[in-house]
Amino acid sequence: MGLSTKERDRRHANLRAEMEHEGMDVLVVYGNSGRQGPRTGNLAYVSNFISFSGQQILVFPREGEPVLFVGVENQRIESLRNGWIADTRCEALTPVPKQACNYLNEITSSNSKIGISSLALIPVAWHQQLVDQVSAAEWVEAGELIWKLRLVQSDEEVEMSRHAARLGDKVWEHLCGFIREGVTELDMRAEMDRAIIPEGGTENFNMMGLASMANGGEAPWGYVIPQTDRPIKQGDAVLLEISPRVRGYWNQIVRVLALGEAEKWLVDAHQVVREARDASLEHMKPGEPMVGMVTAMNDVFEKHGYEVWPYGLVHLTGLDLTDYMITPLSEGELEPGMVVTTHPMFNLGPNRQIFWGETYLVTDDGHEPLNTSTDELVCL
Repeated sequence: MGLSTKERDRRHANLRAEMEHEGMDVLVVYGNSGRQGPRTGNLAYVSNFISFSGQQILVFPREGEPVLFVGVENQRIESLRNGWIADTRCEALTPVPKQACNYLNEITSSNSKIGISSLALIPVAWHQQLVDQVSAAEWVEAGELIWKLRLVQSDEEVEMSRHAARLGDKVWEHLCGFIREGVTELDMRAEMDRAIIPEGGTENFNMMGLASMANGGEAPWGYVIPQTDRPIKQGDAVLLEISPRVRGYWNQIVRVLALGEAEKWLVDAHQVVREARDASLEHMKPGEPMVGMVTAMNDVFEKHGYEVWPYGLVHLTGLDLTDYMITPLSEGELEPGMVVTTHPMFNLGPNRQIFWGETYLVTDDGHEPLNTSTDELVCL
């Protein structure tokens, strides 16, 4: 099941209220199939179109129906099949920005205020074409207008996040039964897809760090990088960053598996990351400053004498794998409906690290784990 028209209407009403507050007449939402930071998911949030190739522009007026402009026919068909924008256009021999400019000139005037989402994403040439060819009183950055509405998930969105979490758990369970000596990194990657695609996973962002445990870990142990044909052998340990996606919504779970008895350094590091994770969970409840989770982790690391990462410890997860990175400089409080991935990480030495964690839902009175996999260090 996809998202409902009730969910569409809720989002569009909230967005138009924000536009009214800002005096914005039209919102131009740029999208593409990349992963380019926390504004990438804005197009999907407004249109329910999950871009699978190319680049698109959605014109969303404060009054009237939105129009989505795409570059090729298969994007138009997919938008009509699974998206919310009934008026999706693909004009032959007309690039997407030109299509959008022509339409904007029909519905705006020289007095219009137009927001754009987002200057952090849209190609400079596209932005320049819009500004040069569309008469408007003002063009403003508006990525945050959409982004901030995304941070608290509705009941329907939470169900998507739950589904993605079930797939994350399934991948981990499947790999624990699949990995054996001689299996390559690419074999593991293929098995991840085999586990999630039949269950509704639409894509995944899965990387791993595989190396020997000898001498405190062979560099670059623990750094997740694209897979190769390297086979796993006795005495190796693999760190798996498992991130399936369901209809746009991401989940993330990070686990470690050793082939053979785990070396003491890995056992000790595993205990520290779990301690840091547990410390962060003490602060995962409504009204708590977001930064409290990071501070609690840092306190654990410093107690054990480890070098602390200044970022990457906790992030909100949704239509972007990292909807918002929570750092020691973050402001704001946790709210019910936020989906939070906590994966404490720290340096083990030159070019070696460990991180570990999973994803949670902030509830009215605390938090609920979305991933339910064991947090034990698995040794085969």
